[in-house]
Amino acid sequence: MKPPVTQAVLRQLEAVARRLPAPRVARLHLPPRQAEACVGGVETEFCALELEDGAFGLAFVLLGDTLDRLLQRHGGAAPLAGADTLQLAQGLAERDEAARALGLAAVNALTASAWQRLGWQPPVAGNSLGDVQLTPQDHLGLIGNFTPLVRRVQEAGARLTVLELQQDKVERLQARFPGIHATTDRAALATCTQVVGTSTMLLNDTLDAMLAAAPAAREFVLIGPSAGLWPDALFDRGVTRVCGTQVLDGPAFAEALRTGTRWSDSARKFAIDRGAWPGWRSLLGTAAAPQ
Repeated sequence: MKPPVTQAVLRQLEAVARRLPAPRVARLHLPPRQAEACVGGVETEFCALELEDGAFGLAFVLLGDTLDRLLQRHGGAAPLAGADTLQLAQGLAERDEAARALGLAAVNALTASAWQRLGWQPPVAGNSLGDVQLTPQDHLGLIGNFTPLVRRVQEAGARLTVLELQQDKVERLQARFPGIHATTDRAALATCTQVVGTSTMLLNDTLDAMLAAAPAAREFVLIGPSAGLWPDALFDRGVTRVCGTQVLDGPAFAEALRTGTRWSDSARKFAIDRGAWPGWRSLLGTAAAPQ
C-alpha cells in the first residue's frame, strides 16, 4: 500500500536535499487582499516563497481564510527571511490551511531550486488545458471551476462534467453555463475519458480520492501554479501530466504579485508528461532511494 501522497512528496524532498542542500527563504510574497486588488483573477490568488538562490514556489491562498491567516502571521517587512525551507515544507502535512499553503509553496520553491541547479528545464506547455487534446467523442472531467476552460471544451464539442466541492459553486456555474453537467458527486468522474484537475487537490488532500473516482480516464492531468513540485509521487499514483508555472524574472514577478497585476511576462507555464519524465534519481545521477 502506498503512503499518503503528502508523505511521499516530503520524503522525496528530504532525499533530494541530502544531495542538494536546501537554500533558506529570502522572503514570502503575499498578494493584496481580494477587495484591494488592482486586477481580479489568478494574480490575486497565490502566494510565492522566494529562496536565497532566486527560486520561487507558488501556492493557492483562497481556501477558507488562508490568505487572512498568512497576512496576520507574515504580513510584516521581509516575512520569513532566513527561515528553514525544509522545515516550512513540513507544513504540507498539517491540518492548518495556512501552514499547508506555505508548505506547498516551500515544496515548489525547493523543486524549482533543484531543477535550476541541475540545469533542467521543464517543457513549455502547449495549451491551457494541460496539453489535453479533445474530440467530440471525449468526456472531460474538470475538477474545479476553470471558467475559460469550460469554453474551450464546448468549442471542441466534447462532453463535459465539472466537479466542485460546494453546492453553491455548482449552482453559479450552471447559471453561467446552462446545460453543462456540474455536480458535487465525484462518482460522476467514473465515465470520463480524460480528467483535468486543479493542483488545489494537494492542499485539500483530495487527489487520491479523485484518482480512484476516475478509473476509465486515460489521462489525469494536474494543472495550476501550485503544481510546481517533483512529479514522481503523482505519477506513481496515476497522474499522467503535471502542468505548473515557472518564474523567469523574479523581481518582475514579485512586483506583479504585490500589485495584483498580470505576471505572464515574468513566468511561463510548463507541462511534464509521465512518459517523458526521466525520474528524480536520474536527474540527480543517483540510485539512492528515500529513507
